[in-house]
Amino acid sequence: MKKQIIGFIFGISITMLFAFNKSAFTPMPSTADVNQIEGLYIFTDSKPVNPYDSLGTVEIGFVKDTQYESIRGCLIKKAKNKYPYADGLILKLDKKGVDHCVVIDLK
Repeated sequence: MKKQIIGFIFGISITMLFAFNKSAFTPMPSTADVNQIEGLYIFTDSKPVNPYDSLGTVEIGFVKDTQYESIRGCLIKKAKNKYPYADGLILKLDKKGVDHCVVIDLK
């Protein structure tokens, strides 16, 4: 009986030893580090890998400066006013239409 208990404990020990392996993170070609501007993660032409909830959309009409930074700044300002607890924005910039973004809450 004593041999069976020692064998059982030995078997559990070996199982636990093999169960805890280190897994290495290997970045994919599409992996990136997202910029955070004014406390919001900005996704341009991309989307987050982690799950998220869509809080709504924000649109801008006429902008006097058509540079990316000014459009992004206007979208950030409107999004922070409308959704103060947002975590990020998914920008949808359209050359022919209205620029807008999806406001997200990361899980």
